[in-house]
Amino acid sequence: MEHDFFKYASQIIARDNEAGRCDAAHNREMSLRCLAAFLGKEQLPFSELTPELMVQFEAWLLTNGRKASTSRLYLNQINAIYNYAVKENLVPKIKLLKGVKTTIPAKQDRELLTDTELRRMRYADLSDSRPMSFARDMFFFSIYGRGISFTDLANIKKTDIQGFLLTYTSQAISQPRITVQWDSAMQEIADRYPSDTEYLFPFITSDNKVKASRDVRRVRENVVNAFKQIAVRCNLSVVPSMYMVKDIYQRLIERVSVSKII
Repeated sequence: MEHDFFKYASQIIARDNEAGRCDAAHNREMSLRCLAAFLGKEQLPFSELTPELMVQFEAWLLTNGRKASTSRLYLNQINAIYNYAVKENLVPKIKLLKGVKTTIPAKQDRELLTDTELRRMRYADLSDSRPMSFARDMFFFSIYGRGISFTDLANIKKTDIQGFLLTYTSQAISQPRITVQWDSAMQEIADRYPSDTEYLFPFITSDNKVKASRDVRRVRENVVNAFKQIAVRCNLSVVPSMYMVKDIYQRLIERVSVSKII
């Protein structure tokens, strides 16, 4: 009996979750949902998973509003699952993504907030909105911490702070322990959001890795929505994003202590 791609993919996702690779599992779940929506069914014999089908799926993704980067992510996840099956000798090796665009274009300069806009955002009265206040604080905490990523921010533990140093392990693959200076601006933000768990901020509420990953995604979505509101409230030329914080830090640190600028 021929193996079904969706059933096999579910097994791979379960392995990812058990191993703590929750972000990978989530990306693969989203890829499968889109593939099922494209096919109109949740059964797909491996023999019907062909390069031609992937070309059609790519076109469907782009036509239905997915960005090129999202399309590449989903296609690469499906290809990765297929390659697992190849390694287990369940299917023959083929170039599943032949004919689709899977390369990442050269990085373009990201549009950043100006120093004036950063100050406007930093000192705006957002006391009427806890979501906006929280999003702003996480944004500036990340800048003060030399561009800490959102996922790393969520996973910082109280024990990572020793004296005037914050030392944490990045959640990115193969990233070493990272040490940054812990200053008063970071402490002020941390004091506003006390956590009852081992983590510095109240992002994660469960010891279960899958649920913890969902906690982080939920908070991330709320922060992204709050950033859009902040952009309107503060009349910013670009919507703030956690992806721009490292570039902002690098621009500012060339001149003076970041927390003294903003």
